[in-house]
Amino acid sequence: MLGGIINVLAGLCGVMGILTATDAFTVSDLGYIFWFVLAAILFLATIAMSAGRGE
Repeated sequence: MLGGIINVLAGLCGVMGILTATDAFTVSDLGYIFWFVLAAILFLATIAMSAGRGE
């Protein structure tokens, strides 16, 4: 359950990175690199959680 929620958040961070990179809008001083790195960390957390449960 928690892995799915983190996975959705990672996907949303990836979308935010794409929107920021294409200058669709700006979110304070957070650049697209921040959003892509945050998405990658959350995706890795999802993988670690599912591997830890033996799925």
